[in-house]
Amino acid sequence: MQQENQHTNSAKLISELDEVYGSRFVRFILALPETWEVGDEIDTQRSDVANALYSWCQAFQEMDPLNRWINLTSLATRRIVSDKQSNASFLRSLCGGRMNVPRREDDEVFNILVEHARDVYPAFLIDHPGEARIPRSPFATPDEQGGNLDFYRAVLRDAQLKYLFPEELSKDPEALDREALYKVTSLVYFEVGQGGTFQLPLFAFHLLNSAYSRCVVAGDDSFEAYLTAVAQNLSDARSLAAGRAAKVPVVLGLSNISISGTDAIDLPGGLLRKVLPGDKAFIPPHVKVDALLVLDAQIRIAHKGKHPNDSEGHNDEVWRRASEVMRKWHQSQQWHVDCHRLAFMLADRETHRSGVIQVLQAAINPLQGHVSISWNDEVSYTTASELKIEAGRAGEIAHWVEQVTSHHPRSLRVAMRRILSAASARTDPSDALVDAVLAWENIFSDSPETSLRVCGSLSVLLEPVNREERRRLLKELNDIYATRSAIVHGNAKEPTDEAVRKHGDRALEVAVKAMRRLYANPDLLRSQSASARGRDVLLGLVEIR
Repeated sequence: MQQENQHTNSAKLISELDEVYGSRFVRFILALPETWEVGDEIDTQRSDVANALYSWCQAFQEMDPLNRWINLTSLATRRIVSDKQSNASFLRSLCGGRMNVPRREDDEVFNILVEHARDVYPAFLIDHPGEARIPRSPFATPDEQGGNLDFYRAVLRDAQLKYLFPEELSKDPEALDREALYKVTSLVYFEVGQGGTFQLPLFAFHLLNSAYSRCVVAGDDSFEAYLTAVAQNLSDARSLAAGRAAKVPVVLGLSNISISGTDAIDLPGGLLRKVLPGDKAFIPPHVKVDALLVLDAQIRIAHKGKHPNDSEGHNDEVWRRASEVMRKWHQSQQWHVDCHRLAFMLADRETHRSGVIQVLQAAINPLQGHVSISWNDEVSYTTASELKIEAGRAGEIAHWVEQVTSHHPRSLRVAMRRILSAASARTDPSDALVDAVLAWENIFSDSPETSLRVCGSLSVLLEPVNREERRRLLKELNDIYATRSAIVHGNAKEPTDEAVRKHGDRALEVAVKAMRRLYANPDLLRSQSASARGRDVLLGLVEIR
């Protein structure tokens, strides 16, 4: 009877701990096997550790959920019961759970950093009572009593990392005391758009927190995956500090898309996947995200230098130059995103109206512990059809992504943007029609713009063999072109709403078909200009496939 009561009490205790900490944290600390279920017995040692965890939450039970979480995550990373590992790591070791960390000869920064990673990892598993799972500063920062001064000096001695703090290059790290090390700062701007004061005492925090974000993006936040991400972050930090580029994940939140039959699709240089529970760390609750596109993007430091200690030391020219670098990076990134959106559209043979919408972007910067997130606060309305991707179409999707991201010419950037806009951004039929015809013009027009040049080239491109169909198509396209001109130039006789909707839909269909046909004819795709492309088509200088 006593044993039965102990079993019942243990089950109740675990249930209460799950409610406060979350089941992942409790299972990790108690080192419970995957086969273990709530209600199963636990041994005496695990029972003692469970009671210790219970005493932790009891100490903060009078606090509101957020402040209780803050104190619990902080306590988990402290080195109180052991001077060699954090409280949470120590409790796990009592339950037989191992948290072995690798070692590297002659890499003091790495060796200290992975011990910090072991210390803070359990804190990431504690359920956040609010919207985000990822702990924020300073709760996943290594304990100040855990040998941080040695870590700071190791960073300042490191052959590459030391360049993050230009003002300290001429100083001997061994001669800097605690107070001096805490004051080591610099001014760092990143081309991804982040930056400002960069502090040595927060260096480990940036590396460790962004490493966990990296794991969430990859869909694997196990301890082993976390250590791998920490090592990668350190390598990337060294590249950035030395003035080189680092390849990091950028997450794009997409709406108007569904994925079925698989959880993820591998793409050249990226991954298209379903939204996972852990992704709520990046997705505000009011933003509707149907799928995530994770791309590898190169980032660099836009500026690093001495930190201005007062308002007189601030240099507007430094910020202006850094802002220009940021603008160019975002412009380049948007091109890459648009290429993917166009590829998805061209891969859908069932309709010309499918269009995904980008509603969110999050960049994982190894030197920034907080993820840089931007999103659209407004609800995205669209007339586009939902892009439906099934497992059997993964190969076709990947093929089109490879084609468009590798070969889409800058001369057709307007056509790409206008097609995407007409399909998924425009709610006014007149605007959609104008966008679609502008795509026609970017493919074939030059100065002077004539309907013959544009519509004639499209007719030949889309009907290279059947003359009667070509003649019929040319008349249809001329009518659409005339409707567009009436809208743009404000003719006295305005087209009817029905004509605008009908012609707008058909214009988009023609633009999408023309773009697909260009990819089937690489010589036309690579034409030096729209004028040259139109000339080659109209004069029959290329054989159209």
